[in-house]
Amino acid sequence: MPQDDFIANLERLQAELPQIAERAMMFAMLTAEATAKRDAPWTDRTANLRNSIQAGVTKAQETEVEGALSMGYPGFGASMEYAKFVELGTSRSAPYPAIWPALQAIAAQHVFERAFEAELHKFLGA
Repeated sequence: MPQDDFIANLERLQAELPQIAERAMMFAMLTAEATAKRDAPWTDRTANLRNSIQAGVTKAQETEVEGALSMGYPGFGASMEYAKFVELGTSRSAPYPAIWPALQAIAAQHVFERAFEAELHKFLGA
């Protein structure tokens, strides 16, 4: 009987893994969003560009989960076509990146991995 319980629990876990990964990714992306908004290296006049920074989960399937962090992109937030020039710079202006440093920060802190582990512990009741 214990082997049957083990198999049943593994099957439950397998079925739940995409949702566990999606919740962990959403936490990681929202952490990146907060970091980008907090640490953006420009001075706001209107706060529109800072407020356009948005995060989300773009894919959560059986074996894959993807997140996105954007600034000024109409798919997530307000469309601000100049956002790419602020982030990447131009021939006449230095870059003022907010997105890339935020993603690097959450990667260095293993935010997704820690969130995934926490979600897994919740699921397992540990």
